[in-house]
Amino acid sequence: MKSDHDSLSFGRYLQAIRLGKKISLEKVSAETRIGLATLLMIEQENMDGLPAEVFVKGFLRSFADAVGADGDEAVRRYESRLNIVQKIAVSEDFIGKSDPRMWWKLFLSFALFAGIIVVSIFGITLFHNQPDTGMPHGQKAPAATSPAADDQKHQEVDSDGKTARPAAEILLLKVTALEDTWLKVIIDEKDSSEYNLTSGDHLELEATSGYNLLIGNSGGVKITLNDKPVSLPGKSGEVVTINLP
Repeated sequence: MKSDHDSLSFGRYLQAIRLGKKISLEKVSAETRIGLATLLMIEQENMDGLPAEVFVKGFLRSFADAVGADGDEAVRRYESRLNIVQKIAVSEDFIGKSDPRMWWKLFLSFALFAGIIVVSIFGITLFHNQPDTGMPHGQKAPAATSPAADDQKHQEVDSDGKTARPAAEILLLKVTALEDTWLKVIIDEKDSSEYNLTSGDHLELEATSGYNLLIGNSGGVKITLNDKPVSLPGKSGEVVTINLP
Protein backbone atom coordinates (compact mmCIF):
# COMPACT_ATOMS: atom_id res chain seq x y z
CA MET A 1 0.00 0.00 0.00
CA LYS A 2 1.35 3.42 -0.98
CA SER A 3 2.27 5.92 1.71
CA ASP A 4 1.59 9.66 1.61
CA HIS A 5 5.22 10.21 0.53
CA ASP A 6 5.24 7.83 -2.46
CA SER A 7 4.10 10.46 -4.98
CA LEU A 8 6.58 13.14 -3.84
CA SER A 9 9.77 14.02 -5.68
CA PHE A 10 13.13 14.08 -3.87
CA GLY A 11 12.96 17.57 -2.30
CA ARG A 12 9.32 17.34 -1.19
CA TYR A 13 10.01 13.85 0.14
CA LEU A 14 12.80 15.06 2.44
CA GLN A 15 10.84 18.17 3.40
CA ALA A 16 7.76 16.14 4.36
CA ILE A 17 9.79 13.86 6.63
CA ARG A 18 11.64 16.83 8.18
CA LEU A 19 8.43 18.71 8.95
CA GLY A 20 6.75 15.56 10.21
CA LYS A 21 9.53 15.15 12.76
CA LYS A 22 9.57 18.91 13.50
CA ILE A 23 13.24 19.28 12.63
CA SER A 24 14.32 22.78 11.64
CA LEU A 25 16.31 23.41 8.50
CA GLU A 26 18.90 25.22 10.62
CA LYS A 27 19.45 22.04 12.65
CA VAL A 28 19.91 20.03 9.47
CA SER A 29 22.42 22.60 8.21
CA ALA A 30 24.37 22.48 11.47
CA GLU A 31 24.48 18.68 11.48
CA THR A 32 25.35 18.20 7.80
CA ARG A 33 27.39 21.39 7.32
CA ILE A 34 25.39 22.07 4.17
CA GLY A 35 24.46 25.72 3.65
CA LEU A 36 20.86 26.80 4.24
CA ALA A 37 20.63 28.13 0.70
CA THR A 38 21.56 24.71 -0.73
CA LEU A 39 19.10 22.91 1.57
CA LEU A 40 16.34 25.28 0.45
CA MET A 41 17.17 24.61 -3.21
CA ILE A 42 16.96 20.86 -2.50
CA GLU A 43 13.55 21.15 -0.83
CA GLN A 44 12.28 23.47 -3.57
CA GLU A 45 13.82 21.19 -6.25
CA ASN A 46 15.59 24.11 -7.92
CA MET A 47 17.41 22.03 -10.55
CA ASP A 48 19.06 25.05 -12.16
CA GLY A 49 20.52 26.28 -8.89
CA LEU A 50 21.83 22.95 -7.57
CA PRO A 51 25.48 21.96 -8.17
CA ALA A 52 26.72 18.98 -10.20
CA GLU A 53 24.91 15.65 -9.87
CA VAL A 54 27.68 13.94 -7.89
CA PHE A 55 27.56 16.67 -5.20
CA VAL A 56 23.77 16.69 -5.01
CA LYS A 57 23.65 12.95 -4.35
CA GLY A 58 26.04 13.37 -1.43
CA PHE A 59 23.93 16.25 -0.05
CA LEU A 60 20.76 14.15 -0.34
CA ARG A 61 22.26 11.26 1.61
CA SER A 62 23.47 13.61 4.35
CA PHE A 63 20.10 15.38 4.46
CA ALA A 64 18.29 12.03 4.67
CA ASP A 65 20.51 10.82 7.53
CA ALA A 66 19.83 14.04 9.47
CA VAL A 67 16.04 13.65 9.31
CA GLY A 68 15.84 9.83 9.47
CA ALA A 69 14.85 9.32 5.81
CA ASP A 70 16.04 6.73 3.30
CA GLY A 71 19.06 8.16 1.51
CA ASP A 72 18.93 5.66 -1.36
CA GLU A 73 15.26 6.50 -1.93
CA ALA A 74 16.01 10.24 -1.98
CA VAL A 75 18.76 9.68 -4.58
CA ARG A 76 16.47 7.46 -6.68
CA ARG A 77 13.79 10.16 -6.74
CA TYR A 78 16.39 12.79 -7.64
CA GLU A 79 17.65 10.67 -10.56
CA SER A 80 14.09 10.19 -11.79
CA ARG A 81 13.46 13.96 -11.70
CA LEU A 82 16.84 14.69 -13.35
CA ASN A 83 16.01 12.26 -16.17
CA ILE A 84 12.72 14.07 -16.82
CA VAL A 85 14.41 17.50 -16.84
CA GLN A 86 17.08 16.30 -19.28
CA LYS A 87 14.50 14.79 -21.67
CA ILE A 88 12.46 17.99 -21.62
CA ALA A 89 15.60 20.07 -22.31
CA VAL A 90 16.53 17.86 -25.30
CA SER A 91 12.99 17.97 -26.68
CA GLU A 92 12.70 21.75 -26.23
CA ASP A 93 16.03 22.16 -28.00
CA PHE A 94 14.67 20.12 -30.91
CA ILE A 95 11.46 22.15 -31.00
CA GLY A 96 13.41 25.42 -30.70
CA LYS A 97 15.39 24.62 -33.84
CA SER A 98 12.23 24.90 -35.89
CA ASP A 99 11.24 28.21 -34.34
CA PRO A 100 12.95 30.42 -37.00
CA ARG A 101 10.76 28.90 -39.71
CA MET A 102 7.69 29.42 -37.60
CA TRP A 103 8.56 33.06 -36.98
CA TRP A 104 9.36 33.56 -40.68
CA LYS A 105 5.94 32.19 -41.66
CA LEU A 106 4.31 34.39 -39.04
CA PHE A 107 6.14 37.44 -40.41
CA LEU A 108 5.03 36.65 -43.98
CA SER A 109 1.42 36.23 -42.83
CA PHE A 110 1.54 39.52 -40.96
CA ALA A 111 3.08 41.31 -43.97
CA LEU A 112 0.40 39.90 -46.30
CA PHE A 113 -2.37 40.95 -43.91
CA ALA A 114 -0.90 44.47 -43.57
CA GLY A 115 -0.64 44.74 -47.36
CA ILE A 116 -4.32 43.85 -47.78
CA ILE A 117 -5.28 46.53 -45.26
CA VAL A 118 -3.17 49.19 -47.00
CA VAL A 119 -4.63 48.35 -50.44
CA SER A 120 -8.16 48.41 -49.04
CA ILE A 121 -7.66 51.81 -47.41
CA PHE A 122 -6.12 53.20 -50.62
CA GLY A 123 -9.06 51.90 -52.70
CA ILE A 124 -11.66 53.38 -50.35
CA THR A 125 -9.87 56.76 -50.32
CA LEU A 126 -9.63 56.80 -54.13
CA PHE A 127 -13.32 55.96 -54.46
CA HIS A 128 -14.42 58.77 -52.12
CA ASN A 129 -12.16 61.31 -53.87
CA GLN A 130 -13.67 60.74 -57.34
CA PRO A 131 -15.51 63.86 -58.75
CA ASP A 132 -19.30 63.83 -58.63
CA THR A 133 -20.68 63.13 -62.17
CA GLY A 134 -24.03 64.66 -61.20
CA MET A 135 -27.59 63.44 -61.65
CA PRO A 136 -30.17 64.45 -64.31
CA HIS A 137 -32.09 67.60 -63.39
CA GLY A 138 -35.03 66.84 -61.18
CA GLN A 139 -33.92 63.26 -60.46
CA LYS A 140 -33.15 62.51 -56.88
CA ALA A 141 -30.42 60.21 -55.79
CA PRO A 142 -31.66 57.05 -54.13
CA ALA A 143 -31.82 57.31 -50.40
CA ALA A 144 -28.74 55.90 -48.74
CA THR A 145 -29.23 53.08 -46.36
CA SER A 146 -28.03 53.99 -42.90
CA PRO A 147 -25.49 51.78 -41.14
CA ALA A 148 -28.07 51.21 -38.40
CA ALA A 149 -30.53 49.83 -40.98
CA ASP A 150 -27.82 47.58 -42.45
CA ASP A 151 -26.95 46.32 -39.00
CA GLN A 152 -30.61 45.60 -38.33
CA LYS A 153 -30.88 43.59 -41.59
CA HIS A 154 -27.79 41.58 -40.67
CA GLN A 155 -29.18 40.96 -37.23
CA GLU A 156 -32.45 39.74 -38.70
CA VAL A 157 -30.62 37.36 -41.01
CA ASP A 158 -28.49 36.15 -38.16
CA SER A 159 -31.50 35.63 -35.92
CA ASP A 160 -32.99 33.32 -38.61
CA GLY A 161 -30.29 30.85 -37.66
CA LYS A 162 -29.32 30.03 -41.26
CA THR A 163 -26.45 32.44 -41.77
CA ALA A 164 -25.34 33.00 -38.18
CA ARG A 165 -21.68 32.04 -37.60
CA PRO A 166 -21.07 29.43 -34.94
CA ALA A 167 -19.20 30.42 -31.79
CA ALA A 168 -15.56 29.37 -31.47
CA GLU A 169 -15.37 25.66 -30.69
CA ILE A 170 -13.83 24.62 -27.39
CA LEU A 171 -11.23 21.88 -27.80
CA LEU A 172 -11.56 19.53 -24.80
CA LEU A 173 -8.49 17.36 -24.21
CA LYS A 174 -8.78 14.36 -21.90
CA VAL A 175 -5.68 12.42 -20.79
CA THR A 176 -5.81 9.11 -18.89
CA ALA A 177 -2.52 7.70 -17.53
CA LEU A 178 -2.13 3.96 -18.18
CA GLU A 179 1.45 3.94 -16.83
CA ASP A 180 3.67 6.39 -14.98
CA THR A 181 4.77 9.18 -17.30
CA TRP A 182 5.42 12.90 -17.56
CA LEU A 183 3.63 15.34 -19.83
CA LYS A 184 4.31 18.89 -21.03
CA VAL A 185 1.38 20.79 -22.60
CA ILE A 186 1.41 24.12 -24.48
CA ILE A 187 -2.14 25.50 -24.86
CA ASP A 188 -2.99 27.91 -27.72
CA GLU A 189 0.77 28.50 -28.24
CA LYS A 190 0.80 30.48 -24.97
CA ASP A 191 0.53 28.66 -21.65
CA SER A 192 2.95 25.82 -20.80
CA SER A 193 2.41 23.30 -17.99
CA GLU A 194 4.18 20.13 -16.84
CA TYR A 195 2.57 17.11 -15.18
CA ASN A 196 3.92 13.94 -13.52
CA LEU A 197 1.19 11.35 -13.99
CA THR A 198 0.85 7.98 -12.31
CA SER A 199 -1.28 5.10 -13.53
CA GLY A 200 -4.99 5.92 -13.16
CA ASP A 201 -4.58 9.72 -13.14
CA HIS A 202 -7.00 11.77 -15.27
CA LEU A 203 -6.41 15.24 -16.74
CA GLU A 204 -8.84 17.54 -18.59
CA LEU A 205 -7.78 20.74 -20.41
CA GLU A 206 -9.54 23.29 -22.67
CA ALA A 207 -8.19 25.28 -25.62
CA THR A 208 -9.57 27.33 -28.51
CA SER A 209 -6.89 26.85 -31.19
CA GLY A 210 -4.89 23.76 -30.26
CA TYR A 211 -2.29 21.94 -28.17
CA ASN A 212 1.41 21.03 -28.42
CA LEU A 213 2.09 17.88 -26.38
CA LEU A 214 5.42 16.48 -25.27
CA ILE A 215 4.83 12.98 -23.85
CA GLY A 216 7.50 11.10 -21.91
CA ASN A 217 5.93 7.66 -22.42
CA SER A 218 3.96 7.26 -25.65
CA GLY A 219 2.37 3.99 -24.55
CA GLY A 220 1.58 5.26 -21.07
CA VAL A 221 -1.39 7.52 -21.87
CA LYS A 222 -4.75 7.42 -23.61
CA ILE A 223 -5.84 10.74 -25.16
CA THR A 224 -9.15 11.98 -26.59
CA LEU A 225 -9.94 15.33 -28.24
CA ASN A 226 -13.62 16.28 -27.97
CA ASP A 227 -14.26 12.62 -27.00
CA LYS A 228 -12.58 11.31 -30.18
CA PRO A 229 -9.57 8.98 -29.62
CA VAL A 230 -6.16 10.34 -30.63
CA SER A 231 -3.67 7.90 -32.13
CA LEU A 232 -0.18 8.36 -30.69
CA PRO A 233 3.07 7.56 -32.54
CA GLY A 234 5.93 5.67 -30.94
CA LYS A 235 6.11 2.78 -28.50
CA SER A 236 5.90 2.40 -24.75
CA GLY A 237 8.71 4.35 -23.08
CA GLU A 238 9.40 6.60 -26.10
CA VAL A 239 9.27 10.41 -25.93
CA VAL A 240 6.99 11.86 -28.64
CA THR A 241 5.75 15.30 -29.68
CA ILE A 242 2.32 15.85 -31.28
CA ASN A 243 0.24 18.86 -32.28
CA LEU A 244 -3.57 18.85 -31.95
CA PRO A 245 -5.84 19.19 -33.75
